[in-house]
Amino acid sequence: MSTVSELQTELLHDQMIPAFLEMLDDAKALDEPAYLEQLAATLLVPLEQVEMPQQVAFAVLDAVEARGDIDAAGLLAALGVLGAEPLAARSQAAAQRLADKGIVSPIAGELGTLAVQDAARIDRPDAELLVALLRRPGAQEVQTALLGIEHHDVGDVLVACSLTPPGPIAPVREQLSDGVHGVGTPVSITADELTVRVLAAAQRAVDAQILFGNETGPALVIVSRALTGDPTALPRPAVLAPSEDDPQLIDDENQDEDQDDQDEDSHREMDMLLDEFEQHARATHSPGGVVWQHGGFVAGSMLQYKRDYADGRLCHWTRADLAEYLLDHFPRKISVKKQTLPAVPRCVRAFLEFLDARAGLSGEPLEQLEQACHALRGEFLQRARDRSRWGSAKSLVMQMLAEGIDPSAPGAMDAWMADFNTRPTEQRKAIVGPATDHMIHAAKPGSAISHAPKQRAKRRKAQRTARKRNRR
Repeated sequence: MSTVSELQTELLHDQMIPAFLEMLDDAKALDEPAYLEQLAATLLVPLEQVEMPQQVAFAVLDAVEARGDIDAAGLLAALGVLGAEPLAARSQAAAQRLADKGIVSPIAGELGTLAVQDAARIDRPDAELLVALLRRPGAQEVQTALLGIEHHDVGDVLVACSLTPPGPIAPVREQLSDGVHGVGTPVSITADELTVRVLAAAQRAVDAQILFGNETGPALVIVSRALTGDPTALPRPAVLAPSEDDPQLIDDENQDEDQDDQDEDSHREMDMLLDEFEQHARATHSPGGVVWQHGGFVAGSMLQYKRDYADGRLCHWTRADLAEYLLDHFPRKISVKKQTLPAVPRCVRAFLEFLDARAGLSGEPLEQLEQACHALRGEFLQRARDRSRWGSAKSLVMQMLAEGIDPSAPGAMDAWMADFNTRPTEQRKAIVGPATDHMIHAAKPGSAISHAPKQRAKRRKAQRTARKRNRR
């Protein structure tokens, strides 16, 4: 493991554990097995990611055990029956140590006991919906598992899984008997047939590298245990980070086939706009002024933000776009010398004025956008100077600049990183620590970073393109 990875592990250890314990503190209904299983399965999604250092995952379990109360005992018991090895064994051992002290959850025996009560299949021309009623021994309520499967040339592929909270069994059975309006008529299947179909479809989803949304991940953990008695028996496709499942990042499938052409067009349009802006700036602004010095760089970052992180409309700007760019995107990702910062709002205005002059500005009137630039200037400067808002890459580049190192010079980055890795841990933490908060937030179950890169949408789009290519 590299020194930087070790540092990130230390930071994850120091910051993730309080985040998980806070979740446990805030959790309600920990005396209900369905809720406790859902909490445990949600925690397992980040803890079982391959990127998660094992010692950090173990430290989370140790911190839960250290609480020494019934809620901790219940969560450890749930993690023990739902987790994969080695987390399952570690959780079971921790739960046993608490039990030896007389601390046992009263519902521990009910955890992991869901089993298939009834199952049905609803067929569609290009897909099918599998419905499973899951019930605990002696329980009066059931949980409904819904599994979506698409028909592909390579076979049936699992594309979705959800699990409802416990509810009365009568209305669910009645709906299965009468059919689901607009979906189709259910056909009863055995529990064994259901399990075989789901196992095969899940494996094809893994083979096709299908990405699942963050709600599907916990549901699969619980459903796998209910169908097979083993939470790891059901092959698990990769689960997207919360931010990657943001609807604003999901483009219309009808646009998939044109995406490559659109990307090429946007590159050409960016180059053209920057060339024209340079000519415009030299013709309308004083030589040696801030627009001459920094206008091209700022304009380029604005266009890149629009293309890769926003709506892709390079010449369409609103006050909301400016607030997003100035108050979030630039402080988080764009590295400039501190003496350059005051020039940024002025350069933004200059680029918008250029777009308006060439009759290319759309969105909101130039006057309103100029007023927004002026109004946002103070908060922009405050945020751009706040290290806690910087991403990890920016944190490192800004430190290089502060030390008088030009990151773009040949070999400069490698040489500086080699020196950085030899510095004391506390010194390195002071530089990259604030940026790691963003990684912690992304890993925390139920959280979301609201401004994920559009490249993630492209990865989702690539998966849909592959699926569509194989679809019957």
